Amino acid sequence: MAAPGVAPVRARFLTSKEQFHAYLRAGGEGEKKEKEEKEEEEQVSDAQSEPPAKRVKAEELGQDGESQRNGGDEEKERPEKKRARGQNKSRPCMKPSCYEQSRLCPSVTQGCAGQCPLGPRCRFLHDVSRYLAAKPADLGQRCVLFDTFGRCPYGLTCRFGQCHLGDGHQNVVNAALAQQWEGKVLVRNSLSKELQQQLRKRKFSFHKAEEFLRGIRGGKGGKAEGGSTEGGSNCAAAQEGLGELQEQGDDPKSEALQNSQRAGDDPKPETLPNSQGAEDDPKSETLQSSLRGGDDPKPETLQSSQGAEGDPKPETLQSSRGAECDPKPETLQSSQGAEGAPKPETLPNSQGAEGDPKPETLQSSLRAGDDPKPETLPNSQGAEGAPKPETLPNSQGAEGAPKPETLPNSQGAEGAPKPEALPNSQGAEGAPKPEALPNSQGAGGAPSIPTLGPLTDEDIVKLRPCEKKKLEIQGKLYLAPLTTCGNLPFRRICKGFGADVTCGEMAVCTNLLQGQSSEWALLKRHHTEDIFGVQLEGAFPDTMTKCAELLNRTINVDFVDINVGCPIDLVYKKGGGCALMTRSNKFEQIVRGMNSVLDVPLTVKIRTGVQEKVNVAHKIIPRIREWGAALVTLHGRSREQRYTRSADWDYIAACARLARPMLLFGNGDILSYEDANRAMQMGVSGIMIARGALIKPWLFTEIKEQRHWDISSSERFDILKDFTNYGLEHWGSDTQGVEKTRKFLLEWLSFLCRYIPVGLLEHLPQRINERPPYYLGRDYLETLMASQNVDDWIKISELLLGPVPPSFTFLPKHKANSYR
Repeated sequence: MAAPGVAPVRARFLTSKEQFHAYLRAGGEGEKKEKEEKEEEEQVSDAQSEPPAKRVKAEELGQDGESQRNGGDEEKERPEKKRARGQNKSRPCMKPSCYEQSRLCPSVTQGCAGQCPLGPRCRFLHDVSRYLAAKPADLGQRCVLFDTFGRCPYGLTCRFGQCHLGDGHQNVVNAALAQQWEGKVLVRNSLSKELQQQLRKRKFSFHKAEEFLRGIRGGKGGKAEGGSTEGGSNCAAAQEGLGELQEQGDDPKSEALQNSQRAGDDPKPETLPNSQGAEDDPKSETLQSSLRGGDDPKPETLQSSQGAEGDPKPETLQSSRGAECDPKPETLQSSQGAEGAPKPETLPNSQGAEGDPKPETLQSSLRAGDDPKPETLPNSQGAEGAPKPETLPNSQGAEGAPKPETLPNSQGAEGAPKPEALPNSQGAEGAPKPEALPNSQGAGGAPSIPTLGPLTDEDIVKLRPCEKKKLEIQGKLYLAPLTTCGNLPFRRICKGFGADVTCGEMAVCTNLLQGQSSEWALLKRHHTEDIFGVQLEGAFPDTMTKCAELLNRTINVDFVDINVGCPIDLVYKKGGGCALMTRSNKFEQIVRGMNSVLDVPLTVKIRTGVQEKVNVAHKIIPRIREWGAALVTLHGRSREQRYTRSADWDYIAACARLARPMLLFGNGDILSYEDANRAMQMGVSGIMIARGALIKPWLFTEIKEQRHWDISSSERFDILKDFTNYGLEHWGSDTQGVEKTRKFLLEWLSFLCRYIPVGLLEHLPQRINERPPYYLGRDYLETLMASQNVDDWIKISELLLGPVPPSFTFLPKHKANSYR
């Protein structure tokens, strides 16, 4: 029977620490001999289930359990055990000052030696023979970049260069293979030099963030001027109001629409621009503020001016441009007068903004009476990218009313349009090109330009804040953002095993705003990551809001996550991470501000609280929902617990009930499909997997296939090979790229060593907080992978990436042995 807190490994595989390391030093040669000696010891010993080291310790105790030695001597010999805190704070700086003593000039590497921009001032080598004389030996005969893409961009500096260097040290190119990848973008979200210069010189404009921050400085707390941060909730509230009106049987149309149906009266000029407006004709700024979201617009104004649930019925728009068919009573009969053409001043905005239309372009859209002069109809297609005037008559049929889809929406893109833009049937940004308009009927009713399908609001109208794309990831497997280890090559490994959602490593917002290349590298997205987000860390609303706007305009992500769960002191003492849970005002301003500038959903990752027995997440989660977040991920431990003890899934279940209808993902202690099933029964929307993926990245496959995978050591070694290949693609195949790949491989091995093969366990499954004892695997490689010694991790890296440089040292950033 295994001791409490120790994983239950079968007795015949157990060994002592000394025998374990002696076996690895011998390289597995004495495997059979040591197994025979172990069997003899087991036959002699009464306690066969305990390792020899524990039996020796038991023999030192008397029958009554008291020590046979002097108690004072034992206290002197017993070393003081330090508590594992999860981070090696005294770790020395292991980044080398230079990876090569003599570095070759990049111009020579790229094959243009005579075009070095620095000329004689360049401090790199240009002499190829001198560089090759000092270059370390190649690490292998195959270059993954050349074999995959047909060309290695590192040329002479590649540590696997012998396979693609020809006569005269020229870089060989496989033209057929390189052509297959030409034009394809494999990794997105890179930092361009132009953007980096703008950030460093502080020339990047943050107009949305500044608008929100002015609202905070004006004493409105978390609400910006005009209520832009309340857009989602206010629009939702307005839509609820519309639903109530419809349930009561009231006509949801605006009174302006109803009043304009007087049979013999020509509408006044101000009634036409607002024919899809509210009760009273608002001014420009009134329209803008009513559509922004701070002031709750009246339900009837939302129905007619925005294409939401309360859109006017198609028949209410049929005759607003006049037709020969007889409109229904509820239509706008008088907007194009039945007995005569409207006066010029009554049609201020019926044609495009790019130029005055020709008179013949209006003949099909108006009645056969008096044609208005062109100058009386300047602008009905306002805003950016408006279609040309000659394309408009085709959207309004000459002999029949337009179809509903040809009048999709009057709402613009990011803000409310001016009054003259309200009749506009096309949005502001993203308006289709002229050839993209339906153009379904010409002068005689026959189609003049073939179309590929119906034109919908989604094609031409940008979503309002309350209509942000939803994060549809219920029930999906979410790979947690993992500092250091959650790099792009590792995410590719997990993606291959079935991870559905991936997220980049935690990025510090201030470093991103300064244009640091190392921080921006954390945002890179591989093309295989179909649902991808980034995680930001910060303590203040100004930097977090500006960073959110920066990312919204420069990179491609599906969501942005706020880190409110980081427990490390470096982040906590500055007011970020878990500290935000105790700074509710700043927390609210950060969430509202980021949500106001983002076009993608905003998510938040939190812990149960800061102190061990004082849970506060249940108080914060309902407020986060009100602030506009789309999803919350709850780690079932407090900051003081770090990663010790078990996650509190009962508390997570209670918080999931409070969070509805907002999504809540649970996180903590998932290392098998049984753990995942138990978590999903708690009522959470999905599960996030963190350390479990580091210990066994094939966990995603186990969960989806509902089985325990007794993976062999050779299969696990193949996974490490794939990681090194992905690392060489990502960080490069030169000396610097090889050593970066080695560094991140060693960081990952500090977690991988905790995995215990399924065939060695007494009972399944393995628990994440159970300490693995010393055991001998079924072969040498399996035993080597179980070692928690840094030297053995380095030995594994040498099997993949060749010998380490002289005076190489390594100490993992995180302590993987945070057991209870």
